[in-house]
Amino acid sequence: MIAGLRRSSCLLLALAALACPIGAHAQTSPPEAAASAPRFLVYFNEFSAYLSPRAKKIIADAAHRAKEAGAKAITVQARASATGTVQTNKYLAMTRASIVADQLAADGVAPGTIEQEPIGQTGSTDPTVFNRRVDIVIKR
Repeated sequence: MIAGLRRSSCLLLALAALACPIGAHAQTSPPEAAASAPRFLVYFNEFSAYLSPRAKKIIADAAHRAKEAGAKAITVQARASATGTVQTNKYLAMTRASIVADQLAADGVAPGTIEQEPIGQTGSTDPTVFNRRVDIVIKR
């Protein structure tokens, strides 16, 4: 009975988490790495490459920072959680990288400075949003 309640509670929490829009969050890397390569994180809902208004703002902030710093290169690293097949997640990572790169270019970053790195499935079985992201790494 108690095990069934725990399972039900976990299922309800998981469903509630999926129902909430994730959007995107700005984050930079740890202080020791931030001095050399600022990093902006864009999070996605499961099986999605949709750019929310919040995600677009974070990408615009990254573009502004890159232009301001005179960045020589920007790497767009895209990840997907382990939910789904490896092939699907690789394609999803490629799509996320492409969409973020296109938005960076629309925000004024020279397309020749943008490098896409679709990492794909993270290997973690944790389906949380942390694994469903694109890292925008600005290199000076």
